[in-house]
Amino acid sequence: MPSSSSVATAKRRTTPRSTSGSVWDQLAERTSLANYRPELRADLIWVRLTTRHGEPYAMVYRPGSEFLRLDEVDAYLAERMDGSRQVSELVIDYSERAGTMDFEAVAELVMDLRAYDFLTDPPQDVFGDLEAVLHPVAPQRFRFGHGSMLDLQFPLKGIDGFVSWMHDHGGWIFFTRPALLASVIVTLLGLAACVAEIVRGHDPFAPLGGSRIAGILALVVAYVVVTFIHESAHALTSKHFGGRIWEGGFNLYYLMPAWYVDVTDGWLQPWYRRIAISWAGPYSGFILAGCCCLLVLVLPAGFLATVLFKIAIVSYFNDALNLMPLLKLDGYYILADWLEMPKLRERALAFIAGPLWRVLFVDREKLTRREVLYTVFGALAAVYSFASIFIALAWWGRRLRPLVQPLWLTPGLLTKVFAALVVAAIAVPLAIAFGRRLWRYQRHIRSAPQKAKEAVEAIRIRDRLSLLQDVAFLEGVPEAVAERLARAARVRMVRHGSQVIRQGDRGDEFFVIADGRASILVRSQGEDRLVGHYATGDFFGERALLGGGVRAATILADTALKLLVFSREVFWTELAGPVGWQARVREALEERQRVQAVPLFKGLGERQLDVLAVKLEMQPFAPGDVLVRQGDPGDSFYVVRDGLVDVNRQDGRARHKLATLKPGDYFGEMALLYNQPRMATVVGKDEGSVWRLDRQDFRDLVGRYLELEGPIARKARSRRLAPSRGRR
Repeated sequence: MPSSSSVATAKRRTTPRSTSGSVWDQLAERTSLANYRPELRADLIWVRLTTRHGEPYAMVYRPGSEFLRLDEVDAYLAERMDGSRQVSELVIDYSERAGTMDFEAVAELVMDLRAYDFLTDPPQDVFGDLEAVLHPVAPQRFRFGHGSMLDLQFPLKGIDGFVSWMHDHGGWIFFTRPALLASVIVTLLGLAACVAEIVRGHDPFAPLGGSRIAGILALVVAYVVVTFIHESAHALTSKHFGGRIWEGGFNLYYLMPAWYVDVTDGWLQPWYRRIAISWAGPYSGFILAGCCCLLVLVLPAGFLATVLFKIAIVSYFNDALNLMPLLKLDGYYILADWLEMPKLRERALAFIAGPLWRVLFVDREKLTRREVLYTVFGALAAVYSFASIFIALAWWGRRLRPLVQPLWLTPGLLTKVFAALVVAAIAVPLAIAFGRRLWRYQRHIRSAPQKAKEAVEAIRIRDRLSLLQDVAFLEGVPEAVAERLARAARVRMVRHGSQVIRQGDRGDEFFVIADGRASILVRSQGEDRLVGHYATGDFFGERALLGGGVRAATILADTALKLLVFSREVFWTELAGPVGWQARVREALEERQRVQAVPLFKGLGERQLDVLAVKLEMQPFAPGDVLVRQGDPGDSFYVVRDGLVDVNRQDGRARHKLATLKPGDYFGEMALLYNQPRMATVVGKDEGSVWRLDRQDFRDLVGRYLELEGPIARKARSRRLAPSRGRR
């Protein structure tokens, strides 16, 4: 990925220098991706294509570079990157085209273009450059070929002209309708002839000229010839569609000889042509095998018939294997192009290695069609990739034993050396492949318990987080803090009928019910009175978090309870971080305790208190401040939070003090209940505050949700019937 410092260097002449603010403000301004002005290189090549379903897209590349596929919106944005527009302006262009504002999508596109070196300012690997300076690498001596010992390539550059010559001097004939029809006939008849020869007992491992060594060498030569024709077919087909063959050559793959050609220009072709290029290799082998089998059918038994049958069998085996979609061979690329899913294997294996289990066991969501495909394909590819080694070992062991054993028993050193070489040529590559996969799988197996533990932990934390999200005084706490709290919770199981806490005791623990049901008992006049119930998701004991909390009720388990328990020390320790969050939570807890202490709200449950606490608006007052004025229309209900207020009534010129209200008293309900003007004036006697509910919240909460309309209405009626006690 390009570094942020390199982003800052682009288009410096077009970014005005800020003269105000600190140097850090200026640095932030200059390194901001939003201010970056991307400019595409002039030598890019664009090819417009459509998917199998008719959706347009573009392939972009530079000669000798990788190909980048862009959808319609990304291609539109990329074409507007001429150095005159900032990324922030491109976001606006994106929103106009896609119908949504997505800075991240635009930023990702810009970074991809830059990483592919498609912009005028190339990416700079600052850490790589520093590493090269600090630890310079000695230049390598000349090496013929490149790659590892298990995949060693001997490239031939500049073969495009030779492939063009092959196509123009006879290769084009294979793409004419008569030739294609003839190839189908030869392929089908040749397959039937091959089956007939096998039924007749024709052994592809038969000695050649009476020599088993010559028979094995003939198979190796046949394999080299078949792979050459296979790769030539890829190259000719790509050339027929106007592609360029960048490279070709000889390849030792796990010590097995083969050929290869670079037909990446196929990405510039429509999907059906890409499939044709991939199909051309195996199909050429089937045609070759068909021709050989038809000749074997008509030729007398002998040297030529034996050689042709060996070529046919090797061709059938090699090209059938190439059509296996679970390996990254031609069949895989045909499937990926048909599904239009580049890097299908990598994405599928990556999905089953991690995201699959999170979707199933953590998110607990249904798999999409694409995810089902990734799951099935990834599982089959992983199983086949490992099982194919056993299949190959078993097959080669069965076929080589009758050949190698006589060679080993034949007198003479040469035959024994040759027998060992034959076994090594087959066994060594398979053993290396088997060992590498076994090592990789054993690492996965060893890490499986840890991954399973992490999956279980993720499920557990997810369930706990969902419970903590319903705790009102934790609303707005950062997700990382909430996750720390969820991890720190202890689980306590309580049997049916047991006490969780007892009224009057002092405690330092806060509880959230993860599963079960409990009764709330309040002792009054010597006996316990049932005042409510708690269920899954409810919480209690929060007063203990503020210190010195005396339990206000007894909690009795109606069923077996599963509780999340937080001690006061653990709770505040895990909530550590920005001081503002602790202060905010403490303030919310204290406010909740104040509301709960108001006599009018004493009987409310935890959920009702949460609803009320959200709606109550705190309004401070000073001595002499008028909270409501006699004669004004009533629009709010008030509860004294702290301090004292005087209630005065004006009768003509005389003013009467009707009452002094203390914390927990309320006023203003008559104007709301009876839709009449204020009947008294309420002023602050000293510094304090009130909770205020506007008309609509008063009607909704007090009347509908909190079931307090009865007590308030009775109080209002008593005030109307006893004017001497103060009517307002």
